[in-house]
Amino acid sequence: MLTFLLLSGLVAIRQEPPMPETQPEATEQRPTNHLAGESSPYLLQHVHNPVDWYPWGEEALQRAKAEDKPIFLSVGYSACHWCHVMERESFEDPEIAAILNADFISIKVDREERPDLDDMYMQAVQAMTGSGGWPMTVFLTPDLKPFFGGTYFPPQPAHGRPSFRQILEHLSKAWKERRQEIDEYADRVDGTLAAELPEVEASPLPQGDALPARLQGWIAPLQSSFDSVWGGFGSAPKFPRAEDLRWLLAVSAHDGNAQALNMAVLTLKRMAAGGIYDQLAGGFARYSTDEKWLIPHFEKMLYDQGCLLPAYLDAWRLTGDPYFAQVVRESCDYLLREMQDPGGAFWSSTDADSEGEEGKFFVWTPQELQQVLGSQKGRFASLYFGVTPLGNFEHGRSALHLAMDAQQAARDAGLENEDLNQVLAEIKTKLYETRSKRIPPGTDDKILVGWNGLVIDALAYAGRALGEPRYLQAAERAADFLLNHMVREDGGMWRSWRKGKAAHRAVLEDHAYFMRALLSLFQSSGEERWLLAAEQQASWLLENFWDEEEALFWDTDGQDPYLRHRRKSPTDGATPSANGVALEALLHLSWFSGEDRWGQMAERSLEHLLPLFERAPRAFSTTMRVLLQAAEEPAVALLIGNGEATSLEKWRQAVYAPKAPWVLPVFKLEAEPESEIGLFRYRVAGEGQSTLYLCRGKTCLEPSIKPEEFSTLAAKKF
Repeated sequence: MLTFLLLSGLVAIRQEPPMPETQPEATEQRPTNHLAGESSPYLLQHVHNPVDWYPWGEEALQRAKAEDKPIFLSVGYSACHWCHVMERESFEDPEIAAILNADFISIKVDREERPDLDDMYMQAVQAMTGSGGWPMTVFLTPDLKPFFGGTYFPPQPAHGRPSFRQILEHLSKAWKERRQEIDEYADRVDGTLAAELPEVEASPLPQGDALPARLQGWIAPLQSSFDSVWGGFGSAPKFPRAEDLRWLLAVSAHDGNAQALNMAVLTLKRMAAGGIYDQLAGGFARYSTDEKWLIPHFEKMLYDQGCLLPAYLDAWRLTGDPYFAQVVRESCDYLLREMQDPGGAFWSSTDADSEGEEGKFFVWTPQELQQVLGSQKGRFASLYFGVTPLGNFEHGRSALHLAMDAQQAARDAGLENEDLNQVLAEIKTKLYETRSKRIPPGTDDKILVGWNGLVIDALAYAGRALGEPRYLQAAERAADFLLNHMVREDGGMWRSWRKGKAAHRAVLEDHAYFMRALLSLFQSSGEERWLLAAEQQASWLLENFWDEEEALFWDTDGQDPYLRHRRKSPTDGATPSANGVALEALLHLSWFSGEDRWGQMAERSLEHLLPLFERAPRAFSTTMRVLLQAAEEPAVALLIGNGEATSLEKWRQAVYAPKAPWVLPVFKLEAEPESEIGLFRYRVAGEGQSTLYLCRGKTCLEPSIKPEEFSTLAAKKF
């Protein structure tokens, strides 16, 4: 390996750090670089740098070839604290900019717009340094092969770490004097980036008596790393791994596994009681810096809400605990109130920092609580939310968390004779209103199809499960926005939209998450248009992403001539496996539409994946949950109303009653017996009353008009 690739002290920052305030966009008063025409807030934050930044595209890449210069690729995102530190320290430095402009072609990428580029070159950085993170710093040959990488580099040498300027000077010299070595090393690194999966033989899905033992083996890795005191897995920092929790809840729903249920329930309760949960507004921060879920990095990512809300709904269905439903309602309200674009879709994230300080918007002192609430209620709030004179955060401030039982706090504060629910509601309202007057963190207001798909699915699920029409209506508005603004003329989709401009071809996660969301809308309303739109997504995936030989989906459609490798990534990450979500959507589409080919595709893919997640089940929680559905097909419960808005309410309560058997419900307010959709054809509301049609595959039970019979019917083996 080349000596310059082992620069002393090269250490990557592995964690996703806190988020700064969104910086102002381009103005005409200051010189701009080639990013001026972009729409990404992250790219626009760099538009006035003296670095001659280009967006990823033909102009920059052709210039690198024409001038035979190495490419400096810098990848980050709007919510990345260290990205902006490096910008201030290095990219605003005229001397560093002069070196970059003279000897390199500099390209800036928003990883949220181009997850394919980020994923591929992050693998290269990890291969070269042993770790990764953001900002990602990669140097490429003109033919896009990586030869040096890292993350944040300081402006001056420190702690054995070279300065960014030293790295630039060293690489510039090596490019001119040791080109052959660089090219040879770049070839070797590039050869590791195809991400080919191990060759395995497809294995039949376990069924019947063989399944419970396999399930126990698959959850064993989670059991071994489970924190039995604070919930979650492993030590600090802790991330809310929603897909692990949904997998455990699915196992418990399947065979009553108490260990799986306890792990999920404890984790969900601890998170919701901690500082990682916004106790005033709802919604979850990205992760906790400690094992107690107490102190978060305060940024809120849209995808975390979309992943966690279904986990809380699953837990509510299994346990009936109203606390889980409360968390869902508060978080859905947060999304509608603070994250929804006027056009209907949802923004991407809010920052951790405001006024240059991390968490300043969110934290409190006892004195501040007293000023807002008065002496007695201020003391109650301090006890209940754990706000102390010393504080649990910086500068004697505290992140709110549920530190004491409300009744105990009321007794200690002399409020034991008050209506605690009313007191808490009043306190939360006053504190929220006071907090709203502070300078808020910045918002990344770009709209991403995939992340919106996660939230649409969550809102549609919450709407039908909790009987909240406004959540369903919000989900429908968002889906309509994506269908109206993000579908290309050729039938594919754009990934990103901001201020009237759509950009970047959609990747697998966009199509997969949105397809599942469309089917969730279909379940909630029975509107045929959602099922038809989901079928269009499935057809597009089959034509443009499906690898028939390996029975897996590619991450991209293969249309970017500058993406060196087309990859498959079937494992979970910060978001659920796009391949796994696509398979779940295909199964549901098959069961709802009656078209077996979709289910056959999904089952074939699961058979190919089974040997892989036998080896590493922690990486495949989404896919294993889907496998559980495929192995023992759930019943589809079609619930047809008589046209009156409340006609399905008793059926909804029966379907989502605590511990009721899990089915795939489809709520349809009024019969359409002439429909082309097989699920609806010839089916009516019997005797003018709302009616249940319960089917598994081609086998159906007799229709029922008695909601009180639901659990008995759904528990039948047929």
